[in-house]
Amino acid sequence: MSLFTQTYIPDCYFVCMINSRLISFYVDNFINNTSHFQINDARQLPIIIPTSEQLEKSKFLYNKAVKLKQSVFNNIVKESDIEYELSEIEIKLNEFVETLYYLV
Repeated sequence: MSLFTQTYIPDCYFVCMINSRLISFYVDNFINNTSHFQINDARQLPIIIPTSEQLEKSKFLYNKAVKLKQSVFNNIVKESDIEYELSEIEIKLNEFVETLYYLV
């Protein structure tokens, strides 16, 4: 599956949005209640255009999570060793996305 945008917003922002609890709830309840997220589902998402500050926060969370997962893939640490850190990132990501949508 590929998604190409016609905006200046980097892919990491969209990855953060799609992986948030709020967008997942929205997709499950209003777009597609199956277990398969499809490209047409992504096209229907109400994505908030971020400020530069919001974009930086999403990049920070994204890069932190990717770095942790890469350390597992490179056999530097075990998945169980980073579970707590990933759950903290997940909490912060969910709070970030909820703040974006609740402020609108």
